[in-house]
This record gives sequence, C-alpha cells and structure tokens, in this order.
Amino acid sequence: MPTGFFDYFAALLISGIALWRAPALRWGDRERRALCGCYAGYAAALWPKTLIVQDWLSHVPITSLPVLLEHYAGSAAVAFIIIYVAAGYGPEGGPETRPIVMTRRLARVIPTVAGVFCLALTIVFFTAVNRDQPTNDFVAEYVGQAGAAAYMTLFYILLGSSCLVCGYQWGSAARLAPSRPLRIGLAALATAMVLGSAYIVIRTLYMWGAVAFPALRPYSLAIGHITAGIQLVMFVTFAAGSSIPTSNAAASRWASSRLLKDLKPLHRDLTAAFPDVAFERSLHGPSRLATLPGVRKLFDWSMPIDVRLAIRVHALADAVEQLRHYAPPELFDAAENFVAVVEEELPEEQRPNPQAAAEGLYIKAALLAFALGERSAKPSAPLPRKPLVSTEAEAQWWRQVQNQYVLVTPSQASGVLLDSMVEA
Repeated sequence: MPTGFFDYFAALLISGIALWRAPALRWGDRERRALCGCYAGYAAALWPKTLIVQDWLSHVPITSLPVLLEHYAGSAAVAFIIIYVAAGYGPEGGPETRPIVMTRRLARVIPTVAGVFCLALTIVFFTAVNRDQPTNDFVAEYVGQAGAAAYMTLFYILLGSSCLVCGYQWGSAARLAPSRPLRIGLAALATAMVLGSAYIVIRTLYMWGAVAFPALRPYSLAIGHITAGIQLVMFVTFAAGSSIPTSNAAASRWASSRLLKDLKPLHRDLTAAFPDVAFERSLHGPSRLATLPGVRKLFDWSMPIDVRLAIRVHALADAVEQLRHYAPPELFDAAENFVAVVEEELPEEQRPNPQAAAEGLYIKAALLAFALGERSAKPSAPLPRKPLVSTEAEAQWWRQVQNQYVLVTPSQASGVLLDSMVEA
C-alpha cells in the first residue's frame, strides 16, 4: 500500500477527531464513549501505515509487525462501532424490532468475538504466513500465498460484518431522520460502510484469485493503489458523517468557550475579592490539554464546557451579591445617573446598553468600597432582576456588563462612590 501524504492525512484526521471526542471518556454516555473508542481504534490502525511508525517498528525483531498491530487496532475499532450502533437505540425496554434486538445481542458479545479473532489472527500470522520479506501490505508482497489470503480473510470477516450491520442500520435510519443534518450524516456513514464493503470484496477476491491464478499476481501494486484510495475516501466520509449531525453542538461549544474567555476579567476581579465563590477549581484537577493556547477550553477534560460556564455565571452572581454589603444604598442610582449624563454626550450609535453600563460601573465602584474596607451594616438593594431563562442568556448579559466594566476608569468609579455616599 503506498505511503506518503495521504497516509499521514488520514491518520491525523482520525486522530484529531478522536482527541476532540476524548472528553466523552470521562463525561459522556455509553454511545459517545464508544464512538470515541472507534475513532481511537481506527487512528491506531492508520498510524502503522505511515513511514515514521514503520521505521520505528522496524527495530522490533518481528517481520511485518505493523500489519498485525494494524489489524489488532482495527478489530478493536470494529467492536466499538458495533457497541456505538447498539447504544444509539437508547436503553432497552419497550417494543423493539428484530434488527434492533439482533444488534444489541451482537454488541454484548462483540468484545469477546473480537478477542477470539485477534487470537486467531495471531496464530495464523505466525504459523501459516510465509514472512521471509517484511511488508506492510499483504496484497503487495504476499500475494499468491494461501496463508496470507486466509489471514486477511479472517480479518475481513470481522470487518465485513461490522460494515453490513452498520450500513444497514444507518441506511435505514437515514430515511427516517427528522432533520437534514442528521439525515445527511447518516447517509454519509452508510456510504462509508458501502465503501468499506467494496474495499473488502476487492481485496479478498484478488488475494484468493491470485492463489488460484498466478497470472494475476503482477497486478498487486495496482490493486493496492485502488484499495488505498477507497480506504481514504471511506475514512473521510465516515469522519464527515459522524461530525455533520454534531455541527450545531460544535458551534455551541465554541460559542460557550468564547463566553468563558470574555468573562474572565470580571470573574478574576470578583473572585479575587471573594475567593469563596470560586469553587470551580476545586471540582477538577488540571488538564494537560488545558495548556494548549486558543483551543484549551475546547479540549479540556476537566468537565463539560456548559457546566463550567454555568459555574462561572453563578460565581459572578454570588460575588455581586456579596458586594451588596460594601455598596452604599444609593450606589446603583448614582451609577445610573452617571451613565445617563455620559450618554447625552455620545452619538446615538455609540451609546451602550444603559443598564449594563450602570451595572458595570456599580461593580467597579463597589469593589473600590471593598478595597477601602467600607462594609455597610445594611446591604444595599439587589441589582434589578432580568428575564433571563437560560445559562447562555445570563452569560451573554454578564458579557455586556463585563464589556462596560473594563471601560470604567478608577476616577469614574471613585467619583460615583463618593456621590452615593454623599446622597446617603
């Protein structure tokens, strides 16, 4: 099988998706964990095809070891993909069709079946295959050997079974999908299984055909190129099919990560004043992936990003609640009056949301009162309630407040604080 750019492209593509889905191993359900395991298995099966891994494995005194490792990883991926398909039907119970029942039964035994196939592959690999010359593709180097054909047939039986089960299930589900992205994704997944089946059929027929008809053996390189292309398209189609239905979730995840980043300055200042509200760090340990710049929140294993966003929003609200004990009773009114005066001097298109601007100024002035130790015997009134019905809506509101908060100068905050104390 030819190695080069396309081998690295496929390996990096599948590995990247496996990394992106890796947090599911800690926080996801059975279906998401199985899909992540499937991608990890396929990634592990693709890397032995690359030159850098082949060179590294060449120091191991086992001829053609990359092929055996590739098929071990492929068998694990097959087991995970069957489990993923079965988990997609939800918990057991209630009326079920015969295909669903059969798929769930297969999912229960597939880890054992995959283990048995791996054992059989190992026995045939070391006993029936003539491995005088090292190779990374049985079709290219071992064509015409009955032992090599038997070895590959064993693996293709397991791989073909998964293609048939998954292709049938995804093809049937695509016709009934309620949304276009889901329908497109399922159709792409079914197409990937069709390509996988074509790959298996071509290689199996050729290997046994070359055993029976030696005149076919010189075509091994051409068959290797053809099936390599089919495999690459299959993996790309599979990756696209499983990612398209989650495009909305990915966009939401990215938006949440931006909200987390935008709220950081306000969160930092408030939790510095009231560290007891910053309990987010106590819920998880540090993540190595969290050191990656720019994308660390997308790949953080600590906890789901929507949970972290909710924690941050609650921390902001709790800290502002604590500020009521330091803010003079007239502070928010003084902040509103200051904002109204400033607004009159600005063009209409440059005027901010007056309530967000007043709250940002209020927080800055109240933090100044906290720094001065001016704790009031009676807390000031809470900030006006807002009809926010979701964590995302609250976070977006706090972002507006944060944007105004960072524009407030120390002199403006101290002036408003002094005015409120005089009015009191």
